[in-house]
Amino acid sequence: MNAMAIGAYPTSMLSQEAHALLTRLARVRPFALVEPMVPAANLLPAAQMAIDTHLISGRRELRRMVRAFIAWLHGPAAGRATAAEAQRRFTYLRLKFNAVLTQFDLFNDVITQRSESESGVWLSGLDVVSADALSLPGAYYEAPPIVCYLDRGPGAAIRRARTRLPGGGENPVAVIRVPRERMIGSGIASSLVHEVGHQAAA
Repeated sequence: MNAMAIGAYPTSMLSQEAHALLTRLARVRPFALVEPMVPAANLLPAAQMAIDTHLISGRRELRRMVRAFIAWLHGPAAGRATAAEAQRRFTYLRLKFNAVLTQFDLFNDVITQRSESESGVWLSGLDVVSADALSLPGAYYEAPPIVCYLDRGPGAAIRRARTRLPGGGENPVAVIRVPRERMIGSGIASSLVHEVGHQAAA
């Protein structure tokens, strides 16, 4: 056997780490089960469905990859591989796992605000205004779902739908960041519609 081949101990350790990934992945639950909010603060149904579908697909693919790694680790092919190759394969899985969590956290930050008193209902109203501003008569294009959230900063910004997310995959919804300061006064409408225009132009 090659001196650098995978031994029993590294195989056991990597297998345990891979199973730990599956356990942690199973603890990532749909937002509808963990984020309490009044019905008036809910995301629009199309946005909720798009986010859940995207995250479920990502978790399913990652689960398949982890199980394939475990099967490879305990199969005959691993006996001909080096410990370095096994570690490289596992490191790639960890990177994919972190990417899935990064995407989950991105939407978690948006949806968690819906449980805030008053702010959640305001945000749901901004979703409706944004969707209305993006729609055009005549079905010129298929408008993506839009969600809004509050943050600090000098101006509004948008993460456009169908653009690349951190870790890969397309953003299923347009995410508009609205400065908290703009929630008071008349600037909210112009900021919101301006950002919606970026999505329409794309």
